[in-house]
Amino acid sequence: MLIVSFSIVHLRIKLSQMRIGVDLDGVVANFTKGWTKYYEEEFGKKILEDNITSWGLSKPLTHFKEDVDFWKWAKDINGSSIFRNLEVYDGSVETLNELSKSGHEIVILSSKPWWSIHDTLIWLGENKIPTKEIHFIEDKWTVDCDVYIDDAPYQLENFMKKVPNKKIIRYVRSYNKPIDGVFDISNWNELIPLLNSF
Repeated sequence: MLIVSFSIVHLRIKLSQMRIGVDLDGVVANFTKGWTKYYEEEFGKKILEDNITSWGLSKPLTHFKEDVDFWKWAKDINGSSIFRNLEVYDGSVETLNELSKSGHEIVILSSKPWWSIHDTLIWLGENKIPTKEIHFIEDKWTVDCDVYIDDAPYQLENFMKKVPNKKIIRYVRSYNKPIDGVFDISNWNELIPLLNSF
């Protein structure tokens, strides 16, 4: 009889656990602050985060004609890719650690270019991001999660089209807009209360 009781408790804990698919850039890593800082250092033009109101990193914000030109530049900044030394957003690592300690699985979903993967893996380790599962993938919706957190407008739309039965969370940025059926957070302190409401 005692064994049955433990089984029921274990089942309850298991059911409350979630697989949480987390994007990196613009969600955990402050990509905007990183690239605008390096851009100003090299080209002398200051770009404020509030100026970035649409997806894409070419004209009119930068002098790059196409996004591919931006990525060629970002590939080698002081001997590393632009992704190597990004700051984390306030509360991001602490919140992910709290979720992990509560038994939730943190699944990293990033659509980074191939040449940034080694720098990203080093960055994940140095910042002690609590994950056992990392996917470098464009079609993030193909990785089965209960919840997805992203900032990219096209990724949020893909989640809604491909896995509308899942919980989709938009990390609010100046370059993304509200989407029906998508939950919004503006900072990491809002995430756990939102997840607890599901």
